[in-house]
Amino acid sequence: MTGRADRLARYLALAAKHPEQFATPPGGAVVALDPDGIAAIEATVGDRLEARGLPRDWATVGVHYEDPYLFLMRDAITYADGTRVIHHRIARPGFGERSGAAVLPVMEGRVLLLRHFRHATRSWQLEIPRGMIEPGATAAETAVTELAEEMGAVATSVVHLAPMQTSTALSGAAVELFHATVSSFGAPQASEGIARIEAVPVPELEAMIRDGRITDACTLGAVLHARLRGLL
Repeated sequence: MTGRADRLARYLALAAKHPEQFATPPGGAVVALDPDGIAAIEATVGDRLEARGLPRDWATVGVHYEDPYLFLMRDAITYADGTRVIHHRIARPGFGERSGAAVLPVMEGRVLLLRHFRHATRSWQLEIPRGMIEPGATAAETAVTELAEEMGAVATSVVHLAPMQTSTALSGAAVELFHATVSSFGAPQASEGIARIEAVPVPELEAMIRDGRITDACTLGAVLHARLRGLL
């Protein structure tokens, strides 16, 4: 994307193709989709930014980044009380509502966790396997694939738990959570930054969560749902 006209044209084309992603439920915030309305909100928010010594173009609506995995856009929003703002939104191409799958692997009463280096946090995380749902694949198939790829695990059963939205302030995408009974596991996927696999008893897992040693949202969500269903 280059100029404002190109970014806005792509944005309006997306809105026409996926109107459900721009619809407003009762009492919700309205997304401006007419060029004049968008320009008015851009001007209002631009004035606010400029008054704070910030660039006006931070208020520019449209698709600002796009690649095969995601796109970033800015929406012009009006809340029910009349307040006008600009919001960022990240989505997958096609606005896939179920963008990924995460699976809680359990073997002989122990939860298998990955020690995974995450670039976004620049730190090591203890977390469960997860990955994006590729075109043509189901969430359950993705869960099985991620178990095999990330820890060489063989699942004897896979149970769907629930969808979970991990960042509602920035994205509408959800991750499907699963529980898997695992009969064996192998080597960690070093090419993805995974250093080792830890088999953790449930009481120790709970202590790790309580102490803040596990902070990954998918892991926390899967543990909660598995607990509520009596699977842990």
